Amino acid sequence: MDTSIVETTGDDISILPQMITAWKAVKAETNQLQQQIREKKVRQKALEEVIMRTMKKHNVGQLDLKASNSRLSCATKETKGSLSQKNLESYLGEYMNSVDEAKKALAFIDEKRGRNKKDVLTFESL
Repeated sequence: MDTSIVETTGDDISILPQMITAWKAVKAETNQLQQQIREKKVRQKALEEVIMRTMKKHNVGQLDLKASNSRLSCATKETKGSLSQKNLESYLGEYMNSVDEAKKALAFIDEKRGRNKKDVLTFESL
């Protein structure tokens, strides 16, 4: 498959079918690779869980890996929860002691929020 980037000019209508065919092929290949990545991430997560469970069971915090000259550590990490629209409304309502004021504040923020426009090419089978 040709992976070179095609330079276009104003009179490219004659090669449009070839560009569409090449685009579809690249899109299919990308979808296939993304599926493989999803499958590998599932396997990686399963292996991580087994490794961490084993390390915790035997009270091992770190392992020195001599073959790769590295170290494997198991530690607890704390992350913040998501800030969904519903959560923001709830938290603001609690802070402001008024759900209506919280909704107004969120509407104002949403109205002032920047919007990005982007052209997107989609393919539909007929």
